[in-house]
Amino acid sequence: MGHITLVTFLAALFSIFMEAEANPFVYNYERLRIGGLIFACLLIGGGIGLVVYNQCAKRPR
Repeated sequence: MGHITLVTFLAALFSIFMEAEANPFVYNYERLRIGGLIFACLLIGGGIGLVVYNQCAKRPR
């Protein structure tokens, strides 16, 4: 079930950001900003997750 959710989520993101335009050098800066914010949030979340995971792994049992 997790793989289906991931594929659906990625397909939705792909369809949002991959809109064909007549001129390839015309940029939609609002979508670029939103994409950048999403990417930054994923990187920050991954970094926090990595730090938390390493802290949990180093605890003595």
